[in-house]
Amino acid sequence: MMCDMRVASDKARFGEVFLNLGIIPGDAGSWFMLRRLGHQKAADLTFSGRMIDAAEALEMGMVLEVVPHDQLMDRARERAAVIASKPPRAVRIAKRLMRNAERMDLPDFLNSAAAYQALMHQTEDHHEAVAAYIEKRKPSFTGR
Repeated sequence: MMCDMRVASDKARFGEVFLNLGIIPGDAGSWFMLRRLGHQKAADLTFSGRMIDAAEALEMGMVLEVVPHDQLMDRARERAAVIASKPPRAVRIAKRLMRNAERMDLPDFLNSAAAYQALMHQTEDHHEAVAAYIEKRKPSFTGR
């Protein structure tokens, strides 16, 4: 639950099984699970200690996608390659903005987004993206 996006093998199984062992969830996974799945689904998994398969995890929103087991790493690498092809600073700031959105009210979030957007307009990668779009070519990002 600590990952931004989760792709699962069709053979995967998931569970919040701490109570089965007589202890409580002691890591940040339960903190993320509550925020990702909502209180009711997180409570169901935590209090029951039950294991779920990949199909149910997908239905619950725990994973983004389920793929055949032998294709898992290829699919994960495909997703990673798409993200890696984007401007690195913009990806980093977008992730920070999304995390901030979880704990900010809308007016503060909009102010933060406007400030980050102003900074991004000044980057070499932004200028490269605009030039590549106009020239109908693939951009080449440097992280500056």
